[in-house]
Amino acid sequence: MLDGTLRQSFGRIGDNLKMGKVMPNKSSDVTSDIIVIGAGMAGATLSAVLGQKGMKVLLLDPYPSCRPVFKAEKIEREQVLLLRKFGLLKYLLPYCGTVDEVHGAFDGRIFKSGPIEQYGIKYPDMVNALRTHMPPTVEQRLGRVEGIVNNGQAQRVKLMGGKELTSRLVVLASGVTAAIQGSLGMRRRVIKTDQSLGFGFDIAPSGTEQFPFDAVTYYAFSPSTLIDYLTLFKFRTIMRANLFVFRSSRDPWVGEFIREPERMLRRYLPKLSRVTGEYRVISEVDFGRVDLYRVDCDPQPGIVMIGDALQSACPATGMGLDKVLTDVDVLSECIPAWLATSGMSADKLSEFYKHPRKLALDSRALKRAQDHRNLSVGRSLRWRIHRSLLHTKWRMLGSF
Repeated sequence: MLDGTLRQSFGRIGDNLKMGKVMPNKSSDVTSDIIVIGAGMAGATLSAVLGQKGMKVLLLDPYPSCRPVFKAEKIEREQVLLLRKFGLLKYLLPYCGTVDEVHGAFDGRIFKSGPIEQYGIKYPDMVNALRTHMPPTVEQRLGRVEGIVNNGQAQRVKLMGGKELTSRLVVLASGVTAAIQGSLGMRRRVIKTDQSLGFGFDIAPSGTEQFPFDAVTYYAFSPSTLIDYLTLFKFRTIMRANLFVFRSSRDPWVGEFIREPERMLRRYLPKLSRVTGEYRVISEVDFGRVDLYRVDCDPQPGIVMIGDALQSACPATGMGLDKVLTDVDVLSECIPAWLATSGMSADKLSEFYKHPRKLALDSRALKRAQDHRNLSVGRSLRWRIHRSLLHTKWRMLGSF
């Protein structure tokens, strides 16, 4: 999960989203089929899908709406298909910019173009739109988790302030601390610290009303820049830029880019304007870092983890929402059968973790994160040859 935000510049997000279903804590215990902890994209999507199936869900989060956070600003093709399958894409479209064609570019030239269905949208807008359109069987409740007591029958979620909620199943969709996970025997294993850094900002053409494209993905020329790529894509009324780099968050380069993004773009991507035309950065810079990690534990009775609560994804690969939505899809298929029989044993819940589609996606996301970094900045002979061949291919395909 991206954490740490410097000099964020967010407009008024979700001004017209009324969180009518958010209720203050009651003094009495609440019994529900499922408690979902964390109302980010994973928790909100799962709650909506389960609610559509008629299940009684309690969605728990400390905040009545999603706070400003820089992550997942683009909905990719496979994610579009899953959101459409869930019947949820329609709630997001009013907050999206539509991308019908994307250009791939390198060294000042476009080497490929093609039709695509993508949408640019800020993460809080996505989450708040889903939270606004919850089915009636989903109750949204404010609360911060202090502890969880689980067994094979009923789960107890203790909130700060002394309230206690009960359910047959608890889903961790982030929203809990490492200490709480540790108390349940769950340990986070860091695979790569500072896997990637992301920067987000708004960009506009100089001297014209709009750019002559929906989206451009512009790859760095030299591994010495430690830049993976810059992607430009439509939000509703602006062009958004996401830059991904493979640097430490402590690198002075990071602060320099945040202070002077336009100067740094011209220095490190000097031929970018040949593709985009002259441009100017018109907002401050949002920033986030990602560690690659996975939570290691045996399946727990009564508790299941999805999304970033279980395993992070490198945003430069574009697979963060793939992982989240695949987890939701698989888990929402498993839960009805779980509820149809008594108990919530670890053996029963292991069906989710061992599901072939989930295992394949988790494995692919981790491998792609590692390969993506190596292809961009790897120093071994293998990756230098691979990179050289790819750049040669792009130059042959491209034209000024």
